Amino acid sequence: MPYRFFPHTGDAAVELEASDEPGLRAAGVAALRELLVGDSPVASESERRISPSGHDPAERLIHFLREVLYLYDAERFVPAEASPGGVRGEPFQAGRHRAIREVKAVTYHGVEVRRSEDGTLRASVVFDL
Repeated sequence: MPYRFFPHTGDAAVELEASDEPGLRAAGVAALRELLVGDSPVASESERRISPSGHDPAERLIHFLREVLYLYDAERFVPAEASPGGVRGEPFQAGRHRAIREVKAVTYHGVEVRRSEDGTLRASVVFDL
């Protein structure tokens, strides 16, 4: 699994693991989707564009995940997966998706992207619940 949750007071903290930045975004979307709708099935029926922006990998990751969360909050667009141009998913459907919890924000608290000795990127991200 490209992500794992770990204990964090009052929030949800996750460590993401991938070979590159697009992989970190994909792992981040998977973790965020689990927080939002658990194991509800989510189809990749349409795409929303998100252009990566930021000065370093950590800033680009947080910006991307904040945009994904905004799409969920503003459009009820449930993310299925990261795509080369943004995120793929579908509109929230009450009979298909079960809202698990509210995620208020993707925070900069303790965010860090580091490369391990084997070349793998690891990122720590905290979601405000």
